[in-house]
Amino acid sequence: MNSLFKLVAVGCLAALLGIGCAVAASFVKYQDEIIESLADYPAENHPVSGMFFSSAYVVEEYEYDDAYCLLYDDADANMFECEIIVDLETYQLVQYHIENDRKLVGCLVLNDDYSYDGLEVFTFMPDSEFEMTNTSANL
Repeated sequence: MNSLFKLVAVGCLAALLGIGCAVAASFVKYQDEIIESLADYPAENHPVSGMFFSSAYVVEEYEYDDAYCLLYDDADANMFECEIIVDLETYQLVQYHIENDRKLVGCLVLNDDYSYDGLEVFTFMPDSEFEMTNTSANL
């Protein structure tokens, strides 16, 4: 009877170890897929092409080494004091709206013509969907 009990105990232990190894193997198999899928999401505090933009979230605008910069602070987008480089037209448009207490809402699109050597330059584009969403949110 004792040997039967030992045999059953060894069998249960082997089954548990087998299940544990299978779980560990499946985790290792899917770990690379999880890490790759995380790379698809933009890093926090970094502008992306097509992102929502509002002049209400511009904290400061300034020129630095012939670049036009906006300091952007939007908690909903996880962007805190994010420096965004924009083209001259966007810079002047944002300045105009801030000086005249008007709100500019649309999206920022990566401008490949002005971007170079890893510097991303964005251009403002009106977006009726963002404008409608912003209007309904402020009702």
